[in-house]
Amino acid sequence: MKITSSYKKFEPFTYRSLSDLKKKIKELRLDIPIYSKVEILKERVKIENKFIPNRLAIQPMEGFDSNIDGAPSELTFRRYKRYAKGGAGLIWFEATAISDNCRSNQHQLVLSENNSKQFKSLVSITRERCNQTLKNLGLEGQCFLILQLNHSGRYSRREGKKYPVRTYHNSELDNAINVSKKEGSIISDMELEMIEDLWVEKAILASEIGFDGVDIKSCHGYLISELLCSRVRKNSKYGGQSLENRTRLLLNIFKRLKKELTDKTNFLMTTRLGVYNGIPYPNGFGVKSEKNENFPASIDLLEPLELIKKLYNFGLRLINISAGNPHYKPHITRPYDTPVKGGNLASEHPLYSVNRIIKLVSLIKQQLPEDMVVIGSGYSYLRQYAGYIAASLIHEKKVDICGFGRMAFANPNFPRQIFQDGIIDKNEVCITCSKCSELMKLEKNAGCVVRDPQYQI
Repeated sequence: MKITSSYKKFEPFTYRSLSDLKKKIKELRLDIPIYSKVEILKERVKIENKFIPNRLAIQPMEGFDSNIDGAPSELTFRRYKRYAKGGAGLIWFEATAISDNCRSNQHQLVLSENNSKQFKSLVSITRERCNQTLKNLGLEGQCFLILQLNHSGRYSRREGKKYPVRTYHNSELDNAINVSKKEGSIISDMELEMIEDLWVEKAILASEIGFDGVDIKSCHGYLISELLCSRVRKNSKYGGQSLENRTRLLLNIFKRLKKELTDKTNFLMTTRLGVYNGIPYPNGFGVKSEKNENFPASIDLLEPLELIKKLYNFGLRLINISAGNPHYKPHITRPYDTPVKGGNLASEHPLYSVNRIIKLVSLIKQQLPEDMVVIGSGYSYLRQYAGYIAASLIHEKKVDICGFGRMAFANPNFPRQIFQDGIIDKNEVCITCSKCSELMKLEKNAGCVVRDPQYQI
């Protein structure tokens, strides 16, 4: 799937009615189905012997509001209490660093033995309030809480300064974050082995704290995501042309967790996987092995599917699909109307970006066993109409659960509004203004500048 000239013209979201949106989708010849009945979103989703109470999820969005030791702060508790009152059956907790040295922000959450009591309290309060909300909405079952564990890799910071921990050199990615080749380091195989141990240790800790599952983050250009692209990494068991090498760290973590957590049969191992980043070969993932392509490169999901099927054999039954690298070309994963300050408008229509993510998720789901639950991303751009598209995609079996990130920042009550009113309040939607991303770049607490007075640029 490549961009044609008709998709290159950027246009903001100006659709005053569902008919306007349908007209534009037809004009652009996109495959974004719309189903106006949203009752299907209330259905439970079975994962092995467990159930997620409905088909809406909160995606992991960093609030960068931890205490100095990485523990959740009052502002963190505030955010998750708001999510809990929204009614989503699945809350996917934000990227939490496995150590201080791999944070992307000095206020990113860090999981440790020393702050495990605060995390346990956050889980307990979120679960209690979410279950009460589900009961009030007449929805069966208990909420599902997953913790995303991450190493920020190229986007790491130490002592408040950028310290890129790369898996290979890429001057284009360096330029995008204004760092030189000399800054930071290329991570060694020995260091990756130590990080593997740390990831396993923190995943086990997450299970003891009370989460229902752990996500070994593999998207958006962070450490594992970058390893998947590391074809030019030389003389390393974690790089080169071999997919076996490039997936070694992720698969080793899953292998070990499967063994370590045998007594925790209700604890899920999962991953948020970036199946396509658009970066041309040889530095891309989910792209065709053709040289001299421009960004975004042609899609080829052979490697992502091979990886997912290996993870399935290790017990993976829930996968969260994403795309792109928000630090490089953010429109691939977060279609927007307004770029972050200093950024550029996308070179394609935002609805094309939405369509691409929908297509990627659908193509992945078609190739997986029926008992693999697939979560899709990228719906926030669709604003008040997002519930209609989510319902349609689930009705057509193109996805199982629809996850929302920026929308949850702007309007944590969006699930309740869909369940009760059939549509999200247009006066409370995310307007994709990129201000939350700007706050992240400024290393401030992140949230919705437009809808929540707690946050200011």
